[in-house]
Amino acid sequence: MTKEFLQPKIVSKTTQQLQSSYRNNNLTYKNSNLLDDKDIILSFKLNIISSKLTKTTHYTSYQQKLYRLVKFLKEERNISFKGISLILDQKNYKTIRTNKIIKPHNLDSTYRKGKVRENRINRVFESQIEDLEFKILRKN
Repeated sequence: MTKEFLQPKIVSKTTQQLQSSYRNNNLTYKNSNLLDDKDIILSFKLNIISSKLTKTTHYTSYQQKLYRLVKFLKEERNISFKGISLILDQKNYKTIRTNKIIKPHNLDSTYRKGKVRENRINRVFESQIEDLEFKILRKN
């Protein structure tokens, strides 16, 4: 490397001072009802509950794809599990463990358990504020 790359370059810029749009409204601490010899303390306890604090994707990508496909065909196209089984067989989808044709009772189980899982993960909880305290303390 040459020396010119090692030396920092100093660039000077001239700046022009802008006119300020700030107006003095005579707002100072002396206009306040509280004198500056007091501290204001606000304390509270915030309870947040969520079902998404742990790992929510225990399914493999194949299982997720299969569930989304079954859900789409069942809910959007209103196809029976037997019809879905035939469609998946034509598209060469197989069971995960035994690598066999996916039967309608397997699809029913996949669909029901997937819906339960979705409902469990997507639950909504209300946040709660408790033990609210407001204190004004005098400084000594």
